[in-house]
Amino acid sequence: MQFTIVALVCCLIGSVLAYPSPYPEEQQRFQLEGGYNSDKSGRDFGVQGQIPVWTSDNKRHEFDVAGHYGQHFGGPYGNSEPSYGYGGVYRFRF
Repeated sequence: MQFTIVALVCCLIGSVLAYPSPYPEEQQRFQLEGGYNSDKSGRDFGVQGQIPVWTSDNKRHEFDVAGHYGQHFGGPYGNSEPSYGYGGVYRFRF
């Protein structure tokens, strides 16, 4: 049940981020991963994203916010602790 709720929330977020931007020069970076292990010992689920939040007027400076979440569900060892993190990315174009 918990996996289903997390998957539905991530699909909703992915749908919102996949909506075409009114500003074509901006890029949205989003990735959703999941599936069975090769030996069918549970499911690995992960989501990560990177969204530009600020761009300078001359387009040479850009700052993105990034984050990720991952967890293993099921299998002989049960569920793992969630792994998550966030940060920022600064980009300068010469």
